[in-house]
Amino acid sequence: MIGPHMAFVIAHLPKTVWAGVVAILLTPVVGGCTRQPPAESTENADATENPGLTDSGQLTANALPTGDAQASGSPMPNAGQGDEVAPLHEVAPRSEAAAANKTAPIQVPQTITSGMNGQGKQLAHDLSPEKLRTFLSEADVEMRMIVSGESGIEDEATAIGQLKRIVSLKREASRRLIEHADSSPRERSIGRRGELQSLSHLASMGDLKSAESLQELAEELQNDSDPDVRSDSQLVLIGFAIENLRNGKSEAAAKVVSQIDRLLQSSAAPDAATLMVMGQARDALMQFEHVEEASRVRSMILEEFVEPIENGADEASEMVGLADMARQIAGPSLQVSEATRRVQQLMQQFITEANENTTAADSAVSPSDWKEAVQTLADEQPDLLTTQFLAGASLEAETVGREDLMSVTYQVLDDKFASLQDDRGREARAAIQARDNRQKIIGKAFDPDLPSTQGEELSLESYRGKVVLMPFWSAAFPDSLLVVDNLQEIARQYPEKVAIVGMNLDVQSTDVPAFESRNKISFPSFRSVSDPEASVANSIAYRFGAVSLLFVAVIDQSGQVHTLEFSGRDLTPVVENLLR
Repeated sequence: MIGPHMAFVIAHLPKTVWAGVVAILLTPVVGGCTRQPPAESTENADATENPGLTDSGQLTANALPTGDAQASGSPMPNAGQGDEVAPLHEVAPRSEAAAANKTAPIQVPQTITSGMNGQGKQLAHDLSPEKLRTFLSEADVEMRMIVSGESGIEDEATAIGQLKRIVSLKREASRRLIEHADSSPRERSIGRRGELQSLSHLASMGDLKSAESLQELAEELQNDSDPDVRSDSQLVLIGFAIENLRNGKSEAAAKVVSQIDRLLQSSAAPDAATLMVMGQARDALMQFEHVEEASRVRSMILEEFVEPIENGADEASEMVGLADMARQIAGPSLQVSEATRRVQQLMQQFITEANENTTAADSAVSPSDWKEAVQTLADEQPDLLTTQFLAGASLEAETVGREDLMSVTYQVLDDKFASLQDDRGREARAAIQARDNRQKIIGKAFDPDLPSTQGEELSLESYRGKVVLMPFWSAAFPDSLLVVDNLQEIARQYPEKVAIVGMNLDVQSTDVPAFESRNKISFPSFRSVSDPEASVANSIAYRFGAVSLLFVAVIDQSGQVHTLEFSGRDLTPVVENLLR
């Protein structure tokens, strides 16, 4: 099967100066088959208006070589689909004119290799527009099957060769559909989109001539009467503008911004592909220090995707999801606000005071000053970055023992963000829940029913009478073990009274024993397997309110959790206090 090796295939695709352009926005596999009901349920299919489902499973752009930066996969529309399959972003009803121009549904099998007797797909002569559309859909499916491994091709070079052959046929079929005397206007649009996609596929596989043809075609079609063709073409041109920026061409930054503005002005509705490309543009502009242009793109992301949701103008579920994504892609304001600067100054002040052992009573940072600063920041910049920043600030206050400041910050998070049903709300609720869990675990007995990382029995019962230092760690985050040197030094000072027992948090597939062997980890550890797909990724970490690594639980001689430490500071005073 080719699936497990596809990363190797993509890593070895030829790189050209155009690779970054096409990978920014074009998926090399369109995956555009219209799924039909099972045979026994198709009897009355013509009487229904239910659209087929888009079969994705695409090889996304983030798997392609992208030169200076890796792209976020941006799905392109499916050239092989008829108009009966609505794009995921389409929420408005079609106009009567569009309905009148609707093409007939195509019956496309869910798999096509079974009828091919192992032979590659061929493009017959004299195909009708309907059969050309079917060919495009089948070509998309066959490419998807090659990439996913379903085709049975095991050799990487063979897989690439087959992809190139199918894409070339797809381009030819698209050209025929455009030029066919019997094609409807909608079918010609499908052909134009198919040709754009075909050229992008070939360019992504290192074909320089195809990349040049892609740019020429996109320039020709950027004013097309069909909004989908127009949008596809403009996305391509934004990609080329970004590539010009990376190559140091003059006026490229202004061209990126103007091309994005043109796309937004002419598009019917914002979609994920547009958002991803705008994010790539913002990052590229920042990388080459075009701060003013990057700020403009950031503002356009927020204006297009976030503000309509926050103002209640668009409550469609798919747009709410895009708004959450857009907040993250837009990132923080590129100029530090006075409110942010004020919170940063106060935070640095109380951290410095903690390092100098200044008490809260003698601190220059009063709870009232701190509350005013964080409240102002939350009011002026109520975005996801502010939520995350305040969650981090509350953790800093907790770390240095400023519970008064910690409580104020969590209260602002609760009042301002926790009730929101978006990423800001989830971030705030997670921070508050973790704080609550950390408070609840203190003083509780802890002896998990878990095996060791070596698959053996391990129990804290055998450590009764000793202080147990429990670092939470993961092979995926080696820095989580930086605290171990301090823990080992303490254990060497008190060999009969202190022990180290770790808590490993790696996912199931991690070879933890091999990691321990390579890194000479001598202390035993419990194995608490993490599942990133679960609602709670790791129940032990959740119970302890561990939101970051470094993280150490100090368990006293009776087996109760005494202290949680996540600053990386020396734990010797804590241990010595317990040993008195």
